[in-house]
Amino acid sequence: MGRVPPVHGRGGRTGLALVPEPRLNGAPWAKLATARGGEKRMKRWLLLALALLANLGQGETLRVGIELHDYFPYYRAVAGSPPEGYCLDLLQAFAEHEGLTLELLPQPINRLYRNLLDEQSLDLLFPDNPAWARQAKTGRHLHYSDAAAQIVDGTLVLAERRGQGLARVRQLGTVRGFTAEAWQPLLAKGGVDLVETQDIQSLIRMVARGRLDALYANPQVVRYQLGEMGLASDYLQLDQQLPLTYTSFHLSSYRHPELIRRFDRFLVEQDASVQRLKAQYGLR
Repeated sequence: MGRVPPVHGRGGRTGLALVPEPRLNGAPWAKLATARGGEKRMKRWLLLALALLANLGQGETLRVGIELHDYFPYYRAVAGSPPEGYCLDLLQAFAEHEGLTLELLPQPINRLYRNLLDEQSLDLLFPDNPAWARQAKTGRHLHYSDAAAQIVDGTLVLAERRGQGLARVRQLGTVRGFTAEAWQPLLAKGGVDLVETQDIQSLIRMVARGRLDALYANPQVVRYQLGEMGLASDYLQLDQQLPLTYTSFHLSSYRHPELIRRFDRFLVEQDASVQRLKAQYGLR
């Protein structure tokens, strides 16, 4: 994993503190490290957390909800592995630049909005988008930052089925809690069944076995997961003839518009560092 590019900070030992919740089989999910470089990353996060926890009394700690999900290279927060990815390194750079202490609280997607809006136990949510979870946000005014990443969500099929059109898609898969935004008009009409699973790899296996005709996700995330599964990066391909949408990742808050303004200013002032960070993860 690439390191955060240097930024001109405003002083103080600040940054991110990892909150090891939820627990897995009675043990904190962040206790174990992955085989490939996980131990090094874990040491990095734990040393940072210990340094920060020693200084919590110096100022208010802001609680940041992140999705308990593997959407690498954008973000990954899963049981048995330290959190990583572009979004989390960007948060760390922001916290260090602004002299903030942020606690990371990985949670299931459906719980994030309840804790942000109803329980108000979260100060910030990242990533978020105004188009996501519309029902949960009804009647609530959230504050959103400028885009921290521009992404494409599209429909991926087996290479030999690319270009065969909508008629060949009857079973569409997506990750539970995600909205297949580009497919909503077609899903409303019927004729296409939406199947939800816990993760991208489950979707890939279902497409490979013929249980799904296509999956809806970010192509870069799918390519990474194909590599993790030992499959060729073009085993599944984005079909430009099928629904896709251009969307973006934002930082959001229900109660702290001033933090959103500070984040926007950080994105502008530290644009060169942000672009280098994106490049380290192969993002644009």
